[in-house]
Amino acid sequence: MRDKGWFKGLNIFFSVLGIMAFLGVAALLIANASGVGTFLSVAGLVKTQSLYEFDSNKALEGATAGIVDVLDDPYSKYLNNKEWADLKSKLEAEFGGIGIYIVQDKEKKLRVVAPIKGTPAERAGLEQGDIIISVNGESTAAMSQDDAVHLMRGDPGTQVILGIYRESESREIEFKIVREIINVPSVEDKVLEQDPRIGYISLNQFHARSAREMTQSVNRLAEKNVKGLILDLRDNGGGDFEASIAIAGIFLDNKVVVSVADARGNKTVDRSSKGSIKIPLVVLVNNNSASASEILAGALRDNKRAVLVGEQTYGKGVVQTIYPLRNGGALKLTTQEYFTPNGTDINKIGIHPDYVVQNKAGEDKDAQLEKAITVLQSRF
Repeated sequence: MRDKGWFKGLNIFFSVLGIMAFLGVAALLIANASGVGTFLSVAGLVKTQSLYEFDSNKALEGATAGIVDVLDDPYSKYLNNKEWADLKSKLEAEFGGIGIYIVQDKEKKLRVVAPIKGTPAERAGLEQGDIIISVNGESTAAMSQDDAVHLMRGDPGTQVILGIYRESESREIEFKIVREIINVPSVEDKVLEQDPRIGYISLNQFHARSAREMTQSVNRLAEKNVKGLILDLRDNGGGDFEASIAIAGIFLDNKVVVSVADARGNKTVDRSSKGSIKIPLVVLVNNNSASASEILAGALRDNKRAVLVGEQTYGKGVVQTIYPLRNGGALKLTTQEYFTPNGTDINKIGIHPDYVVQNKAGEDKDAQLEKAITVLQSRF
C-alpha cells in the first residue's frame, strides 16, 4: 500500500478534476441522461417527502463511497475521517493509547489477547483473556472491535476507564489508565531451543518502522552466531509496500524485488539495496500471507535466496495508492498490479511453497516450523 501524502494526493486529485470537470460532467449528462435524472429525482424526493431527516453531508459521503463501490474491487475503498485516522495509525505504528491487542470472540465478547510489553495496559495489570465490558462507562455489549479500539485511543496524557470481567476470579474490575504514545512492534526474534544455531524472526505486519526493526533483529541474532534464519510470514496480511522493498534489501544484493504496472501500461522495477546478511534462509508462509508478504516471499524465492515452507499464499497481486481528501477522509484505490522477479502474476493465485506442509487443527505441534528447521539444517 502506498501513501502518496496529503499534498501529492490533493494535487493529483484536483488537477484531474480541474482539467476534466466540465468535459466529464458534460459527457456524464449526455451518456447517462436517464441515470442522472433518476439520481436527481430520488435526491429531490428524499429531501422533500421523506418522513425522516435528510442529512446532506451523509448523502454526499454515501455517494462518494458508492462511486468506489461500483469498481467491485475489495481493496479500493473510500475512507471516512475515522477510518483514515485508524489506517494511518496502523501504517505509522504509532498512536495515543493504552497498548493492548483485543479480539471479538464468537460470542461477540471483546477479549484482551495480550497487553503490549512496556505499555500502560501491562503496567495497569490487564491480562490475557480479560473481557472488556465497558469503555469510559459505555457498555461494549453491542460494540464492534473497531469501535472499541477507537474509543481506547486518544491523546497522550488523557485517561480511559475500562470495565473488565476476569473469569479466573469471577469478578469485575475497573482500570483507570492514562494513555501514552504506543509504538506497535512488528518483529519478534529469538534463538530456537530446538537448535541454537537457528535464529527465528516473526514479522506480523509491514509498517513504517518494520525495516528498522528487522535490521535490529537480524543484528541481534548475528551477535549470537546463528548459522541460519527462519523468517515467519504466516498470517501476515501485508501493509506498507515500501517496507517490503526495504526488508528485501536486508537479504538481497541489488536484485529485482518486484515490478509493477499501472492501467496505462507504465512499468517500474524496484530493486533491493545491498544485503547485510548472507546465511541460509527459510521463509514460512500460509494462506493468510498476503500482499507485501507475498512480494517479499516471491523476491526471496525467485532470487534463490530462500526456500518457502508452508501453504499456498493468499494471492493479492495488486497495489493500492492512498489519496488524502480535503474533507479529512481518503481514497484507497487499486492503481497497480505487481509481478515477482520472474514475471509471475500471483493475483488470485498465490505463491506455491517449495515444501507444502499443513498444520493440523487442534494440535499444538507446529509441523510447518519443524519442517523449516529440517530444511534449514540441510543447508548448513
